[in-house]
Amino acid sequence: MTATPEPEPRPQTGAAGVGMPALIHLNAWGRDLHEAFGHTPYLVGSAAVGKTWRDVDVRLMLPDDEFDQLFPSYHSPGRTHDRWSLLCAAISELGRIRTGLPIDFQFQRTTNANAAYPGVRHALGMYLRWNA
Repeated sequence: MTATPEPEPRPQTGAAGVGMPALIHLNAWGRDLHEAFGHTPYLVGSAAVGKTWRDVDVRLMLPDDEFDQLFPSYHSPGRTHDRWSLLCAAISELGRIRTGLPIDFQFQRTTNANAAYPGVRHALGMYLRWNA
């Protein structure tokens, strides 16, 4: 009896790896974030490029002045900032409840995000409307 060959691993693509219908729920939640903060949230990290991920990273990049006003004295995600930590945790939990996905939500200062994280970003909450 011959052994069945292992399937070759699929290359990572630019398509979101959360699958359907989770992507529908993720986009609906993204629209709510946009409405609340006035800026587009992005799916980033491993879930943005493939099917193998531990959590679903969502980032809301705020203009530097808005970020600094909302989070005065913030230094980096590795340091404790009470307001930043509480809001990120609360919004992550809301995202988990709304989407069924293990959400890791974080606010980012746009300048820092662009300098430190050049990877794939998928805008969330964006839909085209077709006139019938």
